[in-house]
Amino acid sequence: MLAMVAAALLGGCATGYHSDKGVIRGYTGGYWEQPGPGELLKVGFSGNGYIDRDTTHAYLMYRCAELALQRHKPYFRLYESLPDAIRDRPSMDLTVGRVAGAMGDWVFVLFDQDYSAGDLDADGVEKRYASYIHAQGGQR
Repeated sequence: MLAMVAAALLGGCATGYHSDKGVIRGYTGGYWEQPGPGELLKVGFSGNGYIDRDTTHAYLMYRCAELALQRHKPYFRLYESLPDAIRDRPSMDLTVGRVAGAMGDWVFVLFDQDYSAGDLDADGVEKRYASYIHAQGGQR
């Protein structure tokens, strides 16, 4: 009975801003990261069926900025694929898609100490999405 109540409560809520690690990972979604080749980090966000495209995009962008600042890097660059990273063709926008009813996306991220063409300002991105993250009920 308790499991059914917990599933009902979780099912009616959009994914918040949190890590996807946990007991109910598949039901709640969240952000994740894994090492990419070289200095790249693969960063993603997976939502449940109740999250929208804009929220998923905001959570993923915020997480990339948050990771850059944790590493004391003021800039970061996004690549949608490894071939784009090899060719140094950064993406300025993310394509968030729906898979099996849930929103999600991932990118390869390169953190920079000095500005290079295609870099995003980590502090600016974090500030841009911070109020949105907290307004949507996300946690830090």
